[in-house]
Amino acid sequence: MESISGLQIATYVFCALIVIIFIAKVVKYTKISTHLRWELYPLAGERNRPWGGSYLEEPEWWTKPREEKSFLGELKFMGQEILFFREYYRLNRGYWYFVYPFHIGVSLFIGFCVLLLIGALTMLGDVAVSAESANVWGRLVYYATLLTGGTGLVLSFLGCVGLFIRRMIDKNLKPYTRRIEYFNLLFVFSVFLTGLLSWALIDHTFTTARAYVKNLITFSPTGNIEPLIVTHIILLLLILAYMPFTNMMHFFAKWFTYHKVRWDDTPNLRGSKIEKKLEPLLNQPLSWSSPHIQPIRYWSDLAQVPTTEEPTPRVRKGVN
Repeated sequence: MESISGLQIATYVFCALIVIIFIAKVVKYTKISTHLRWELYPLAGERNRPWGGSYLEEPEWWTKPREEKSFLGELKFMGQEILFFREYYRLNRGYWYFVYPFHIGVSLFIGFCVLLLIGALTMLGDVAVSAESANVWGRLVYYATLLTGGTGLVLSFLGCVGLFIRRMIDKNLKPYTRRIEYFNLLFVFSVFLTGLLSWALIDHTFTTARAYVKNLITFSPTGNIEPLIVTHIILLLLILAYMPFTNMMHFFAKWFTYHKVRWDDTPNLRGSKIEKKLEPLLNQPLSWSSPHIQPIRYWSDLAQVPTTEEPTPRVRKGVN
């Protein structure tokens, strides 16, 4: 009986590692330190201050009812950002012409991977996934996979090439482009180049890719796969495992940037979660000094004493 291949074993191992790493990243993001309110930026859901600012500017704001935010306003902003990359278009339109097709291509490629899984499950239900399938669902999955896969590979490849060239020749971007950025773009380029060549030269209808996913699900041997496709799969697994350790995670971290930094204006009230989160920070000793601040002081000491008075240092257990 033929056993599963080393490629399949590598896929299982890498998929498990990728899930663990991504979960660890999510947990890390949820435990980030409390931010300072960015009142320079308008809140997407703000009804009364489209120019920016905050209800915290109002005199005795704590005595007034909280202003309700517009969920539809936040949804509209995020929709425009996800679908059209509006901020890039507004702030750097020349760069947007490369960023936009690249990210749309990546999104389509992710959809393509999901459709491969759906197609594999459909095949396990004894429904053919092909242009000649007698089942409407089978034909729909087939053409959707073909459309998202082909378009995603082309757009991602061209966008990656454009981004690399743009960073090479744009004098405004050069100071902000480290060597690791070039390496990352070349890494991504290799993934989509091998995928594009695999599709164009070997697997025109993604039949091999769908069968590979099906065999992964059923723990069945895959048989012989063309070296170019094997190379593409290995590179794809490697970059997914590598991505959480790079700034390429911005696609995922953006949700936290907007909702936990730019838009979060929850007040720090007595007994609130924010107060409990800040208490350990107030117990941190100061690591700097000045004429009016002596070393070995705690932030809580300074927060409780008027600025006109010289705080009395407190000695705490374990601190010399």
